[in-house]
Amino acid sequence: MRRRAGWRPDSGRPRRQEANAVGSGMKALRGDGSASRTGGEQPASAVTSVRKTGALAIFALIFLALAALGVRVALLEVVDRPRLLAWADNQQTGELPWSARRGFIVDRRGRVLAGTREQESLFADPSMIDDVPGAARLVAPVLGLPPDQVSQTLRSRANRRFAWLARLLDETQAAELRRLRVPGFGLIQECRRTYPSGSLAAHVLGFVGRDGIGLEGIEARYEKHLAGVAGRRRILRDAARRAICLLEDRSDPPRHGHHLVLTLDSVIQMYLEEALAGGLAKFEAESALGIVMDPRTGDVLALACLPTYDPNAFNSAGPDTRRNRVLTDPVEPGSVFKPFVGCVALAERMVRLDEQIFCHNGLYVTGKRELHDVRPHGWLTFEGIIAKSSNIGMAIVGQRLGNVRMHHYLKAFGFGEPTGVGLPGESDGLLMPLSKWNSYSTTSVPMGQELAITPIQLISALCAILNDGVLLRPRVVKAILTADGRPLETFAGPQERRRVLPVDVARTMARQVMVSVVTAGTGKQAALANYQVLGKTGTAQVPRRDRRGYEEDAYLSSFMGAAPAGDPRVAVLVMIRKPRSALGYYGGRVTAPVAREVLAKTLAYLKIPPDGETESLALADADG
Repeated sequence: MRRRAGWRPDSGRPRRQEANAVGSGMKALRGDGSASRTGGEQPASAVTSVRKTGALAIFALIFLALAALGVRVALLEVVDRPRLLAWADNQQTGELPWSARRGFIVDRRGRVLAGTREQESLFADPSMIDDVPGAARLVAPVLGLPPDQVSQTLRSRANRRFAWLARLLDETQAAELRRLRVPGFGLIQECRRTYPSGSLAAHVLGFVGRDGIGLEGIEARYEKHLAGVAGRRRILRDAARRAICLLEDRSDPPRHGHHLVLTLDSVIQMYLEEALAGGLAKFEAESALGIVMDPRTGDVLALACLPTYDPNAFNSAGPDTRRNRVLTDPVEPGSVFKPFVGCVALAERMVRLDEQIFCHNGLYVTGKRELHDVRPHGWLTFEGIIAKSSNIGMAIVGQRLGNVRMHHYLKAFGFGEPTGVGLPGESDGLLMPLSKWNSYSTTSVPMGQELAITPIQLISALCAILNDGVLLRPRVVKAILTADGRPLETFAGPQERRRVLPVDVARTMARQVMVSVVTAGTGKQAALANYQVLGKTGTAQVPRRDRRGYEEDAYLSSFMGAAPAGDPRVAVLVMIRKPRSALGYYGGRVTAPVAREVLAKTLAYLKIPPDGETESLALADADG
């Protein structure tokens, strides 16, 4: 018998056993009962039940999963939707400040004194800058800053979405930054305050700080009107956080600031500043100041302090230069104060205009005190006492009046209280309580000593005399306009504070006594050919700051006046502090010519008709 390769004799037996086992299994499956049931086998119904249970469990799990998914979707759609939308909106959009345009400040004729122009500023979104040192190296040279400084700024604000890097760039810087297009950086328009006339009226206007807030002058006093209310821009951004477009329907426009119309006139302001500068230079003085007012309304037409500064570069000037000394610095006025006590004497009928008063030939002893005149005088009329500026004559008038009457009237003139001119920093001045006056006060106050008054108080009191005895509140603001130019608030007509003098007394002092100061007294250098000028000179010693007494060889030269005398339309006050005494220091020599220049130009500019040719006056040196 041939054998196949790999075949063994016993290899067929196992196959027959396997076949028999399979056959037995088939019989069991057919249910013919030939197969025996063992303990590990289950009936068919049990198998079916298990299958059903498994299927139900699977369906239940699927249902629960779907239900959970539905709940999650519902939560996302209902509960989390606002948060998710906000997150997406924050990724795709951005919010930037939208500066309100600061209101303009114009003079009484509409000339712009303070305006606003738009300039671009650089900001960054630090969270969008991956390479901070690299970005800083690109941006820093344009800003003129060290790269390390820019890097430090960005890192210190890493958790913020907005950070200023540079404000109010010039056009060249802004153009270069737009060219660079550094991711995470952007430009935004901001408003910058400008003063087109430079230093003109700087002490009235004040200035605005880098953050756009008024810090001094009108800018500070009327901040809430000028500033407006900022808005916000909503913009669509690209992946690099660069602005693509403005979302106008989602932006809040700013409410621009109100405009101010001042009582100042730029031309008169220029006249005043030029005249003061001339006097300051001529007498090599420390400082000068001046005010021009309309006595009928209280409108301040010009106000200046020298040295001055440019509000466009206010940081270049110190606090002393920026201080408005017309309001903040009370001074001992000296002889320029004499007309006010003279008015009290006339009102109380303590003197007659033509009464002769003996002035003791230049030396008057009262108690333990000796009083002197610059030039000795014998008998002078009351009018002559003021015209010649006799200290002794005024001391005698003060003794006739007594302290109670003088104090009452001087308080009514507004000395010792702010005028309410509408500018910040105004001082009350110093008028001591009556209880602190003594016999020295009786003779000192009529000469303009033992009290301190601000220049704005002095010219306001002068205007009370010129305005038939009624004290007005001075003002620098004529109107407030809305952003589109409609009147919001106007200040028309004079604002009366109180009556100080009877009409006849005020007119006598203005039209006769103070005229004689210019025609025959110490104020001759204030005379004009075509207008009758009234006025009063003053020469006061400068008090020491560290102790009692006066500085050696230090004087305050003053002149206050007005024209035309018959119907005063322009009042002026000029003060020059510490002129070089070798060149002159009397008010009649130092300040009267400055006031004359201001009056002449202002009267011509306002086209006020001359009141006739006046007698030609010799312009000799005076000793007011």
